[in-house]
Amino acid sequence: MRRRLLVVSTTLVGLLLVALMAPLVTTFAGDRTQDLFSSRLGDVTRFSVIAQGALESGDVEELSTDLERYVEVFGGSLVVTNADREVVASSGPEVDSSSPEVIAAIEQALSGSASTPPSTAWPWAEDAVVIGTPVGRDAQVLGAVVAVAPTASVQGRVTNVLIWLLLGGLATMLLTAYGVVSPFIGWVLRPVRDLDGAARRLADGDLGYRAHQTGPAELRDLARSFNTMADNVETSQQQQRDLVADAAHQLGNPLTALRLRVENLGSVGVDVHEVDIVLEETDRLNRIVEALLDLSQVGAHQVTLERLDVAEHARRRCEMWSPMFDRLVVMTPASAPALAGADIVDVALDALLDNAAKFAPGAAVEVTVRVSGDTDGRVLLRVRDHGAGLDAEDVGKVGARFFRGRQHQNVAGTGLGLAIVRARLDDLGGTLEAGLAPGGGLQVDVLLPAFRDGAPGSSARSPDGGQAAT
Repeated sequence: MRRRLLVVSTTLVGLLLVALMAPLVTTFAGDRTQDLFSSRLGDVTRFSVIAQGALESGDVEELSTDLERYVEVFGGSLVVTNADREVVASSGPEVDSSSPEVIAAIEQALSGSASTPPSTAWPWAEDAVVIGTPVGRDAQVLGAVVAVAPTASVQGRVTNVLIWLLLGGLATMLLTAYGVVSPFIGWVLRPVRDLDGAARRLADGDLGYRAHQTGPAELRDLARSFNTMADNVETSQQQQRDLVADAAHQLGNPLTALRLRVENLGSVGVDVHEVDIVLEETDRLNRIVEALLDLSQVGAHQVTLERLDVAEHARRRCEMWSPMFDRLVVMTPASAPALAGADIVDVALDALLDNAAKFAPGAAVEVTVRVSGDTDGRVLLRVRDHGAGLDAEDVGKVGARFFRGRQHQNVAGTGLGLAIVRARLDDLGGTLEAGLAPGGGLQVDVLLPAFRDGAPGSSARSPDGGQAAT
């Protein structure tokens, strides 16, 4: 936008300069041409007086000498004709008396009138100025004197003026563009750039950032409206979090009291099996409430990104979960630095391994960490089980809140674990992708931005090696 405004404004300044300089150059060229015409017309008139005596006496020798001397000093060509259009004396470069301009000047002179002022002598025009005047007194015309005056001097002066005006115009355009227009455009666009930066930060989750209200009045109004919108968005999201947190908190106490009362029912003769069923549902409600509390905190605060070794965290977390599986295979490089939050690997693996233990009991589970080698390097954390997997229609719903596969409706859980992981990854600039694994089972990929300033894969191998199997 800055470039377009600069081009438009510079073009307008250039057109203004052309509009101012064109009349100036035209007037200057016209005046110089008129000066040349007036000067040569006076000389031609003087020669017409001399030629009158020569034509009357028939002695043109002295006239020819005067013509030659004049041409030597002032240049050009002179020709004198009698009333029969015969050349009686001439000097200078040979004049083509048959040229239309010379013939017209002779005819006009023989008709008793002098030549009219010529057109402006421009540098790109090569025509000379042809000036004629009659020889004789009163109504008796004895002949004509015609001068062909070169316009090189006039064209040179006009060319110099054009060059200086062009240089001055270019200098004026540059000074105007970079001394006046560019600072003005910067003053106008600075608030626009600030608004763009504020919108980007707001989109990235920094709801506390506000645009500066500077620049022209219209942009100040726009910044004020943007800040008002940002306030409303922040208030709305905070109200939603507060509602979820308050509702979850308020549900906690009645659920605790309900559990205590149900437990007491066993002492008054109520069927213990029925009491256990109610207690299981109560525990499930408690887990949902706790998950809602966790979910309400996602995005509530600005996340601090730091260097995180995904491989190291994955090995340590899988070691904690290994007793839950018959076979847990962990494949990691020595190091896989990512730019992420400190606990995201633990949170993601807790949810993914818990799902694998519940939905693929007894099946082998593989945990893989890998660093991509492209310029947009990312760190992959994959959890793959060899269980029954999901229906193809349900794969795209993995990570949605309260989603449960149709064949897992009776398995304990809240359906919020992967939803919390997905929301946490969104805060970090990561992604969660799920799909059916080749050969059966489900695989879920957690993708995190690689740590750019590090050297992925170059650190020393950890004491427990780059690959572990449990």
